[in-house]
Amino acid sequence: MRHLPISSLFLLFSSTVFGQDINYFHYVKTHCDNLIEHGRDNYGSVSNNLIASVIDTRDMSVPKANVPPTEGTRAHDRAVGGSNFYHDVETIKLFLALSKLTGEDQYQRTADAYARDLLKYCQNPATGLLAWGEHLYYNFYADSVMVGDLENPRDDIYHEFLAETPPWEFLWNIDTSAVRKAISGVRYHFRSPTTQTFLFNRHARWQKVDKPDYRGLAQYQDGGQPWIKHSGLQCYSFSFLYSKTENPLWKKWTEGSGSLYWKYRNPETNLTVSCIDDPRDIARYASLSQTSLLCYYWLKSAQQHPKFNYLQERAEVMLKSIEKYSWHPEKHSYYNLLHLDGQTLNEGVIPVIFTGYGGSDVIQFGRIAAYFYQTTQDPAYKEMVKKVADMLLKTGWPDDFVVNSLANALQFTLDAHEILEDDRLLQSAQNYANIAVEKLWSGQLFVRQPNDPYYEAKLETNNLVAGLLRLHLTESNQLSHNSLTDWSF
Repeated sequence: MRHLPISSLFLLFSSTVFGQDINYFHYVKTHCDNLIEHGRDNYGSVSNNLIASVIDTRDMSVPKANVPPTEGTRAHDRAVGGSNFYHDVETIKLFLALSKLTGEDQYQRTADAYARDLLKYCQNPATGLLAWGEHLYYNFYADSVMVGDLENPRDDIYHEFLAETPPWEFLWNIDTSAVRKAISGVRYHFRSPTTQTFLFNRHARWQKVDKPDYRGLAQYQDGGQPWIKHSGLQCYSFSFLYSKTENPLWKKWTEGSGSLYWKYRNPETNLTVSCIDDPRDIARYASLSQTSLLCYYWLKSAQQHPKFNYLQERAEVMLKSIEKYSWHPEKHSYYNLLHLDGQTLNEGVIPVIFTGYGGSDVIQFGRIAAYFYQTTQDPAYKEMVKKVADMLLKTGWPDDFVVNSLANALQFTLDAHEILEDDRLLQSAQNYANIAVEKLWSGQLFVRQPNDPYYEAKLETNNLVAGLLRLHLTESNQLSHNSLTDWSF
């Protein structure tokens, strides 16, 4: 592969592979147009504007069942045969950016219609919780919310956030009342509606249950695993609702959820556990990947309202601490797990690239460090970005990979290029983009992995496509491209 120099002549063409000019914008627009044309729910007895999370690119149909999972993905934690809006957080941002960029309103209209039907078909009337996230989705063929697929349905109908910023602002502009109810329903993850401990379960019962609480509504939780990243996502949700309503109830819930893991930290190191009251070893250690996610959502929570500025202070203290103790200067790498006193475990460093779904690698931490730098301009975060960028520049791309790993590598190198102004990073981004076109382009949609026929949204396929759009705009010297959308996850 060769790379053309950076120039304003890149308005149309981004790079070259096998002697052919690559128009990244062509792939972005073709992918999105085909997703709109073939992804809508025209199956079952009820048609709607939800968009399929899985498409078979051989005939552009939505498969009913038996789509094999990729590395790291549980077979039942997907939306085979239907739609999971949480899988499409990046899709929505991509559609809105395309409408601004092209002036074509079909992308905005598609996003709006998708959101309206999410709130129409996927919100539980008793709890307010949305059928989205790690487990739940709406099945096109059954015309109902479910877990699993038509041939392998499951009874555990649980709500659980994914590690992606919930698109509350976009949904709020569609239906304010529905979003109030959805965020209020997040309290069903906790042990009571007037909790004092703010301990929670990462799972919440989506529907009304046989043993309701004293008000006749859905039952609150009696235990479970309060994982650290979910605590950050809940804090962000409550802070968003407070920013819109100034209701002191949501200030209380923001403060309570935002203090939980801070209280469990070691005050000498500012390191905290990964999951409270979980007996497994992995839960009782401090984790670079898990702690950085909590800090990321604390920072985003702080940005919702000035009253939550203290959450940014906590986020910065804890992120700098976990980075300091995780860094191994001789190996030029990070450890992922630490004792709370800052001592490392007898295990290897965190991989630079994790090629499946759901694992930890250093790229996600790099993206979080980049967001902190872009927000604060603190040079400490710039140095973190440089460390991760140096590791990635020295690491070749594997032949076998899942699309989410490539998507995050592309987005991080673009973050790092903006921050460090190192042209090697732009060349690296071009290389990742060329790999995407060469290995993952089916002719109509980008697929999950090389030599695979399926498009799957959960695997951050549209984060990759957003990265291609961002690269196109960067090469085109369209310096206002950051006003199109928030490129963070």
